[in-house]
Amino acid sequence: MLKVDNINVYYGQIHALKDISLEVHPDEIVALIGANGAGKTTTLHTISGLLRTKTGSITLMGEDITHIKADKLVSKGLAHVPEGRHVFLQMTVQENLEMGAYTNSAYTKDGILDVFNRFPRLKHRRNQIAGTLSGGEQQMLAMGRALMSQPKLLMLDEPSMGLAPILVQQIFDIITELHKSGTTVLLVEQNAEMALQIADRAYVLESGRIKLSGTGKELASSDEIKKAYLGG
Repeated sequence: MLKVDNINVYYGQIHALKDISLEVHPDEIVALIGANGAGKTTTLHTISGLLRTKTGSITLMGEDITHIKADKLVSKGLAHVPEGRHVFLQMTVQENLEMGAYTNSAYTKDGILDVFNRFPRLKHRRNQIAGTLSGGEQQMLAMGRALMSQPKLLMLDEPSMGLAPILVQQIFDIITELHKSGTTVLLVEQNAEMALQIADRAYVLESGRIKLSGTGKELASSDEIKKAYLGG
């Protein structure tokens, strides 16, 4: 589904990503975990075309997308839910969802019904201004808006950030359900314990490099990971 091969990304003189290589196979949940500043968000931004790599390549379903602009990648099956949600605050819930289908307008009606089935709370708030929603509801809306493009690969950046524990569990349940229905997921999370519980495979980033990789179960049972990220 996705192959990232030897990318190096800079912010001015700062070398943010150093020789990053990773793969996401069809129907997997792959997690990127690591401390703040490790390079997780930068990795997603580079995959989705918001940043450019100095070296290497990025391929999506066999197509080289290294130099394709971000707005063109949506129609190629890539959707990115950014950290901080970034919903359209002055628009209604339904208008936000309609914006998500801008590359796929024929799907708008069916897509909205599908999103409301997955997120019943949004259905009850379909005419509510997005800026008045709770943080959890805004996260659901951001995920629903991304699903309106019918992505093959859904990238989620810190979907549990700032949410109450009961909402965190709901968000992870939704991610699991999306996976079961055939959506491939690349998940960035600081909540390493929850991420490793649902991930088929995971990569650990540290200071812009991949330090460890393995199955979710392998990393969850690693003494090094327990000590660094799981409070063990």
